[in-house]
Amino acid sequence: MGRLVHFEVTSDDPRSTAAFFEAAFGWAAEDSPFCDDYFTLSAADGSMVGAAMSAEYQNQRVIAWLSVDDLEKVMDSVVAAGGKAGGPINEIPGRGRVTYVADPQGTVFGLLEVR
Repeated sequence: MGRLVHFEVTSDDPRSTAAFFEAAFGWAAEDSPFCDDYFTLSAADGSMVGAAMSAEYQNQRVIAWLSVDDLEKVMDSVVAAGGKAGGPINEIPGRGRVTYVADPQGTVFGLLEVR
């Protein structure tokens, strides 16, 4: 139902966190046009592998993202399994719809429905 596709690292200084990943792994860091203090991290082939973002958005240090076919269906499954919906569904132009959910212990993860 879900496949790991992305990660986010939260930081009090996301710009320097993004610079770390650039230096350590050779990933290109770019400002997101959709969100302040959010830097996408891309591999040499141009594929986005992750992001560094402000801890103001989420306080969990690392957030895994799963690709799903039907966002609402998976959100319902998460809630039925004892988890929680974690926020609104947002549209990222050219990428798809996204939201956060949490497991019963409160671990946050993201869902991406590619369109």
